[in-house]
Amino acid sequence: MKTITTIIIVMGLMIGMVPTKKEVEGVTVTVTVGSLRNENGYIAIALHNGETEFPGDDAFMTKYVEADGGSVEVVFKNVPVGEYALAVLHDENGNEEMDFNSYGMPLEGYGFSNEAMGEQGPPDFEDAAFDVDEDTDAYVDLMYLGGF
Repeated sequence: MKTITTIIIVMGLMIGMVPTKKEVEGVTVTVTVGSLRNENGYIAIALHNGETEFPGDDAFMTKYVEADGGSVEVVFKNVPVGEYALAVLHDENGNEEMDFNSYGMPLEGYGFSNEAMGEQGPPDFEDAAFDVDEDTDAYVDLMYLGGF
């Protein structure tokens, strides 16, 4: 009887350790980018997982979509459960980089998840990070400092 009880307990623990289908396939992160000042150019959205420089060029997943109206929505599929942060750029002239004025102020819109702001530069990953353990909606509001 003791052997049967032990087998049942071990099997129960093993079944509990099998990842669910959602954990294996990943989840969906839907990002809405708002406050676009115009329909020029593209919106670059970078999903970072903390293993690379944030908000550097080497993001975990990226999307580059046409600016369309006051907001755009993009979907990242099959995202593994974990901690992530978003960095967004409104690339108004389509040159695939952020442009700055002669004083070093960004000429194009940008934003980060959690409305994170850095002091004299971009925020840290920890300030912009959010947990993804199920299908998640995220919102990034763009800010424009210089240029028109």
